[in-house]
Amino acid sequence: MSSNPFRKIADNAKKTSKKWVNIKAESTLDTVVCPRCGAPRPVNTNVSSCDYCHYKFMNVEVLVKRNPGSV
Repeated sequence: MSSNPFRKIADNAKKTSKKWVNIKAESTLDTVVCPRCGAPRPVNTNVSSCDYCHYKFMNVEVLVKRNPGSV
């Protein structure tokens, strides 16, 4: 009886194949909403304005004053 190399390959593939496990898990993301349009944004991000309505969450304009007598 001759051995079939394809049978050996198929049998080896079945033996060594990864067994996947289905795990159902929930993911959460804490968000705050834009007071103007209600669009969500992740908490603790450094976003200064809403991507949708351009509402400014914080004033990031900086005024730099020159000291008198400096160059």
